[in-house]
Formats: sequence, C-alpha cells, structure tokens
Amino acid sequence: MSMLEKNKKFKIVGDFIRSKREGLQLSQKALGLLFEPAVTTQFISNLERGVTPLPHIHIPVLAKALQTTEAELASLVEKEYALKLSSKLGGGMPTPDDLRNSMLSVIVQNQDYPFIKGIYEAYQSADPQTRQAFASVCESILHLSRLTSSQ
Repeated sequence: MSMLEKNKKFKIVGDFIRSKREGLQLSQKALGLLFEPAVTTQFISNLERGVTPLPHIHIPVLAKALQTTEAELASLVEKEYALKLSSKLGGGMPTPDDLRNSMLSVIVQNQDYPFIKGIYEAYQSADPQTRQAFASVCESILHLSRLTSSQ
C-alpha cells in the first residue's frame, strides 16, 4: 500500500466537514465564500477528501459556518493527526479504545463553553486539596462514580 493510500484512510476531519456542510445544505462554494478572504471550492474539496489538512487558522470560521465548536474541530484535527503519526511510526492502526485512552475528547455546547472553560482553568490552578474537595462535591451533587483516582 502506498503512502498516499495509507493517508486516505484518515479523513476524520474531512468526513465531519462534509457531513456538517451537507446537513446545512451548503455547497462547497458557499462554504468557501464564508472565509475572509474567501477560499476556493478546490480547497474545501481537498479538506473533505483528506488531501489538505485543516489549518488551525481556519478553525474559528469553519466552526461558526458549520454551527459547531472550535473545540470539537480542534479535537478532530488532533485525533486525525494522532492516527497519521501512529501509522507512520509503524504502530499500526490505533483502535477506538487507544484513541479514548490517549487523549481526552470532550465536546461542549457553544453556550456552555465559557462556563466549562472557567471551571477547568480554576481547577487547573487549584492546589491538590482544593481539587479533591471540588471532585468530591461534584461526585456528590451529580451522583457520579469516583472522578479522581487515588494517586
């Protein structure tokens, strides 16, 4: 199998873009015109076919156009990159469990993102005792099983 054939397997981002675009009944041209400056239909086609990787600079505009979050698109870009890198390093195709265990992928609704981000940033900057207390409160209020491991 050629390198080109191997890379064609990894179209997580492209498949997502195509699916969302078609669901919104946008043509490739219409989607391209939403960028400033506009991008070509060929560029959108290349993204969807996995020929061109999604440049990070285009994530905000694309997220808005496709009515999704920047975090969701960035997560898909990271997953696709991890798959490509793993394949190139001879690790074979990672399983879905490998992906879940190797990176945290949380999709947050647009309206909840500022709140969740604020909580996460506060949690990250807290001392271990405060983190543990916060986890315990969340477990209790939300009736969750143990959120933290005993390290």
